[in-house]
Amino acid sequence: MVAATVRPPAFLREAGRRQWQFTFRTFSAGMLALYIALALGLDEPKWALMTVYIVAQPLGGMVLAKGIYRLLGTLTGAAMAVLLVATLAQLHTLFFLALAVWLGLCTLCASLLRNFRSYAFVLAGYSALIVGVPAVLQPDQAFTMAVARVTEIGLGILCVSLMSVLVWPQSAGRTYLQQSREQLVALIRLVSDSAAGQLDGPALQRRRQALITSGMALEAQREHALFDSAHLRRHAGLCRRLGHEMLALISSVGPLNTYVNRYAERHHQDQVTLLLADIATLDPEASPAALRETLSALYQRARDLARSLRGERLSDDEQRFYALQLALEHSAELCDRLRSSVALYAMLTDQATPVRWRAGTSRLHLDYGQAWRNGARAALALAATVVLWFWSAAPQGSAMVIQVGVICALFSTRDDPLAAVKGFIKGALLATVLAALYRLVLLPASDGFVALVLWLAPLYLLAGLAMARPATVATGTALTIFFPLLLDLRPVQDFSAAPLFNNIIGLGLGMGFAVLAFLLLWPGDDAARARRRLCRDLCRTLGRWPIRRRRPRHEMESLLYDRISRTLPRLDPDDPRDGELLQGALAAVTLGLGLLYMDALCRRGVPAPVRLALTRLIRDTQRALRDGDPDRWLALAASADTVAGQCRRAYDSAASDGERRRLVRAVVRLRMQINIMRGNAGFFLCGSGDGAWRGLEANGAA
Repeated sequence: MVAATVRPPAFLREAGRRQWQFTFRTFSAGMLALYIALALGLDEPKWALMTVYIVAQPLGGMVLAKGIYRLLGTLTGAAMAVLLVATLAQLHTLFFLALAVWLGLCTLCASLLRNFRSYAFVLAGYSALIVGVPAVLQPDQAFTMAVARVTEIGLGILCVSLMSVLVWPQSAGRTYLQQSREQLVALIRLVSDSAAGQLDGPALQRRRQALITSGMALEAQREHALFDSAHLRRHAGLCRRLGHEMLALISSVGPLNTYVNRYAERHHQDQVTLLLADIATLDPEASPAALRETLSALYQRARDLARSLRGERLSDDEQRFYALQLALEHSAELCDRLRSSVALYAMLTDQATPVRWRAGTSRLHLDYGQAWRNGARAALALAATVVLWFWSAAPQGSAMVIQVGVICALFSTRDDPLAAVKGFIKGALLATVLAALYRLVLLPASDGFVALVLWLAPLYLLAGLAMARPATVATGTALTIFFPLLLDLRPVQDFSAAPLFNNIIGLGLGMGFAVLAFLLLWPGDDAARARRRLCRDLCRTLGRWPIRRRRPRHEMESLLYDRISRTLPRLDPDDPRDGELLQGALAAVTLGLGLLYMDALCRRGVPAPVRLALTRLIRDTQRALRDGDPDRWLALAASADTVAGQCRRAYDSAASDGERRRLVRAVVRLRMQINIMRGNAGFFLCGSGDGAWRGLEANGAA
């Protein structure tokens, strides 16, 4: 009965074919790197083995990207270490001060970048420590140490890259196209379900939340795919445009869903109902050519129907007229963007002839204040540890200094560094126990490389499975880093206990001081502060957006969604306040796109009084988002209603159908802006003022 209750860990129990392929491929690469390093007589073969597991990724393009950036970062850090040792070897105070400044600058730059570009700066920072701290104690060996570290790390990168290409290769390019198709299918189903009225507000919000997460992950995957797919490199612009179109679909589906759930029965119109019914029957599994043909026909029907309704004089029921225009305008936009997305996907998969398509660039959220704090924390923590080392004259001081620098640089770029460090500490504790067992008991009784491989196989195969599972990746990675570091494999092995315990003490002290630095120096956000920062960052972005520079829509959209996606993992789906927070964040995206849309209408041609009123409203909205004045914010809805009245009065005297179309669109957009301002006042007042997040309505004045 007792034995029946013992279950293997989840990472082993849930491992599939790909996870086992990953762990066997990575282990083979690690043993190959270790064998070559030992055969060449390199001083510290452990760096080759560690590099294999640090660089290992499930997809070939990810391995190549991470390997290249790791090599560049290591080269830069080693070069800086040699330079500092050559100029400041006799001035230890200035040397460590310069090293702290270098680490801080690299951490600052890493905080402003993403993916493996950020990792390159992290490597440049702590590689200078790994090479420089031992080298300053032996200045005549500085260049030799730098060459040795670069050689060992380069060997590890070469082995893992070769294995990822030759043994069970998994192309990042194919994975990107597969995930793009899944995202596109999910978006088509979202649009069809919204048109069919199958999604209420919470259901739509959950679907959009999932699509934002997968959409931003797809943008990151696109960069990896370019490393191993020549076809995608040639059409990188089409990849970027596909990402922009699919993000825009997430934004545009909200107003259509609002019409179907709130106004469709009240403002029934036979042809609009038939159009929505046809949109609801879209088949995401149809061929790209058939989908494009269907979507083109639906788009044209929506435009023609909207035009025919505008040809009539406004009746007494203006609410019905503008509600129908809202449904038709957004139906046309959704069909057009779906058609573009399908066409782009068809070009990337060779199902259509590629054409030149204006792509544009994505913008990501950059928090300069947080980046400076991250850099300052890393520099101050390193400086304080060096002072403690000099004061105590501890023999483990160099290891302690290196560990503090590595952890502060590596985890400062995370949104919640302490949570990330927890998994790392678990792996380090496990590595400590296993290293002691292997170094003092198992390995001294074995002889030869084959025996070493057999002893290491169980540990590294299980660690590889842990790395392949997101929930245990931090623990598995830490185990594969700290185990060889503590085991300290060399061409001539020393199995004595003293070096092991010194390394354990240095590791423990370094991790302890790094955690203390994260607790005392600008600690990470708790849940309440994370909510407050999301409101603040979105409002600041909208309030400071340079609308007059006419930047394209996708730049604002990608920046706002990037910021939202960084907070999504910290939101509790069962907490109503977190649901309201996400609702407010999505409303902020719609509000910002509305400001861009109204500015575009002003430039395309509306009557001069309307253009002036719209321009003033845009300016006042951005000012309220910046200044956080509750009275000014709540007065915006009345101002928008006044401008909408001007547009309605100008409609009957419009000189052309094009001008009537723009005036109708202005009224539709203004009505949406009014609803957003009134329904989400708490979000915007929290973000633009000093209050805490208390819900969409709590901060609004009565």
